[in-house]
Amino acid sequence: MRLPDPPRSRALLLGSSRYADPDLPDLPAVRNNIADLAEVLTSPWGTALRSEHCVAKPDLADLAVIGTRLVTAAVQAEDLLLVYYTGHGLVGPDGELYLSLPGTSSDPALIAWTGLPFGLLRRTLATARAANRVLILDCCFSGMAVDTMASATSVVAGQLEAAGTCTLASSPANRPSVAPSDAKHTAFTGELLRLLRHGSTEAAEFLTLLAIHEHLARVLPSQGHPRPEQRNTRTAGKLALVRNRLYTHSPDPEALVKEGERLERVGSTAEAEQQYRRAAEAGRPDAMLRLSRLLERRGALSQAGIWRRRAAESGDPTAMNDVGVRSWHTGDLVQAEQWFRKAADAGLAEAKENLRTLLRQKGRA
Repeated sequence: MRLPDPPRSRALLLGSSRYADPDLPDLPAVRNNIADLAEVLTSPWGTALRSEHCVAKPDLADLAVIGTRLVTAAVQAEDLLLVYYTGHGLVGPDGELYLSLPGTSSDPALIAWTGLPFGLLRRTLATARAANRVLILDCCFSGMAVDTMASATSVVAGQLEAAGTCTLASSPANRPSVAPSDAKHTAFTGELLRLLRHGSTEAAEFLTLLAIHEHLARVLPSQGHPRPEQRNTRTAGKLALVRNRLYTHSPDPEALVKEGERLERVGSTAEAEQQYRRAAEAGRPDAMLRLSRLLERRGALSQAGIWRRRAAESGDPTAMNDVGVRSWHTGDLVQAEQWFRKAADAGLAEAKENLRTLLRQKGRA
């Protein structure tokens, strides 16, 4: 179980909130669905995608524009490709699922001409190079996509099996989804956002796609809403979107360090500092050193020095060398030599070179 690699992941969030056809009621919640899901996917505490890699576009009416954005994301994504749609789902006279656009007609004879055929999404996901492909549909009859994506008779079934694919649908194939007129979000996406933002006491440290479905399948029916459906191939269901914010078990220090490294890579140094501090307090020398460097960068020199020395005393060779360098710069050559020797004895090449230089400076072989 892990979080996606942000630089190598892409997301495309689509949906229609307004419709020209009077028989397709407007869905104001769609805009909130897309905006708030994008906020989770791009937040450092969430999936941490770069903002330019999470395209959130409600009410796109041009099928060619949608196709261009989808194909671009499919070409660029290497780890995670996530596609989300929210709006009206319609079944055409051919029995296929169509995703409605602002200009979609509810006339059965025109659905296929004015809607987004689910088959186009399916084929693009099938040929994407991402290791993990995630499709989330919050629309009526979205359960049809679950069977379609996994159908052995599909022309792309073999390709879909080539990499992990997860399809999460808000309702079964024969049931509508729920969008309360006075609610900020649709029922499905509202509960999804609540889980991602606030966590669950019944889930593990990572909110994987499997854990997300288990939660939604338990909570939504208890509220009178349809039971969402899910289908996975390979291990896509084990990929997480966020860490569980209500997870209370003692964290694994190694996992904290890895999370700190991830947060630091995406520029969230304050959150990275918190992860390093927790791991450092649990006794991880490498976390102590990383924490000291972040503290030094933000000007907390006294705290940085304390954690650097703790890391050195805990046996981190790089920290020993760092303490030696700082002792050297302050003129304490005895301390510098002692720390360089310890780091050199631990096999750190840089410390060996520093020790030679120091000894030459002191006139010793």
